Amino acid sequence: MGVALLGGCQTTPTPRASEPAAVPTPAAVETQAPSASVLAIAGELTPEGKAQRDRGVALFEAREDALALQVWLPLAEAGHPETQYNLGVLMTRGGTVRRDLAAARRWQEQASAGGYAAANCALGDLLWADRSDPVHRQRALAAYLRGAALGQVPCMHNTAAFLLNGYAGSPDVIAGLHWLERAAEAGSATSQAQLGSAHLHGTYIPPEYERALRWLTLAAEQGHVDATHDLAYMWEHGLGTAPDLTRAAALYQQAAAAGQSLSANNLGLMYRNAQGVPQDHTRAVTFFEQAVGLRNTDAMVNLGDMHYLGLGVPADPARAAALYQQAASAGQLWGDCRMAALLRHGEGVPADAQRANALQRRVLSRMPSADCVTPLSRLLR
Repeated sequence: MGVALLGGCQTTPTPRASEPAAVPTPAAVETQAPSASVLAIAGELTPEGKAQRDRGVALFEAREDALALQVWLPLAEAGHPETQYNLGVLMTRGGTVRRDLAAARRWQEQASAGGYAAANCALGDLLWADRSDPVHRQRALAAYLRGAALGQVPCMHNTAAFLLNGYAGSPDVIAGLHWLERAAEAGSATSQAQLGSAHLHGTYIPPEYERALRWLTLAAEQGHVDATHDLAYMWEHGLGTAPDLTRAAALYQQAAAAGQSLSANNLGLMYRNAQGVPQDHTRAVTFFEQAVGLRNTDAMVNLGDMHYLGLGVPADPARAAALYQQAASAGQLWGDCRMAALLRHGEGVPADAQRANALQRRVLSRMPSADCVTPLSRLLR
């Protein structure tokens, strides 16, 4: 799996530096706003400008976005980069302020030019949103690079995604991994998880299991669900470390509780096969059912096997056939293979040799060693 862009850099305006003045009424907002000439000098707020900024923050926190915009607008027009950024955020998210991405981009461009680091990430996001234009993709990368150089971690991550995936030209794996590692070192759980995944699966570079284990552990400690799953897989299979099935099962449990379908399926297998946990077919069925509810096609086959064999549930070949068909319809070849065996021998469904042969040919074209002929009553036992 490749490195994915973060959905957004920062989604709320910057906090006030001190406690705000009392929130004024709409009329007071209009009459209290001083002229732009005394709000900011050379991009720095005067005392009057700071008070004006804080009133806008108080209004924003009170969910009065339209009034906050009125208060902030003179500061932005006076050249204050932080406030320009805040206006860009308001106009990007919309709500009581009309969503205006073109105006938001102009404000973020001004904030970026004024040296406000976070504006580069917001500007990159706005340009990426219009990525059908290759010029916008190039400008987005330039904005992310500026922000990354200024220490903005989301910009580092998105720079890595651009370079690794070639979103604005040919891929540059060395530079992309440099920025991804910088973001991971800065504590980004998403970057740690995706860097660990790259080292685990050999995406962009050959697998390096010890590095994968390090980064996935750090991301999992921050609660990153997919990293927790990948870490469990490494402990289960002894990748970069000695196998520890008990630890793997605990990590799968943690990720499954957070809705990770792959972990729920794998935990079901561990309960079925007494790996790292006591054998418990009823719990295995529970976890397979959870994974099926999350549209995991492997779990559809595994739950079908449990119904066919009567493990944790009464034996029900017809229910097994329905689950195998559900998996097959979702493109799972083992679902096709199981259905071929049932159709060939009339187990749970009426016998249909012609359909069984067609399914078998489809499976063997992708999995030449698959056994879709032996009756499941023998194959699964």
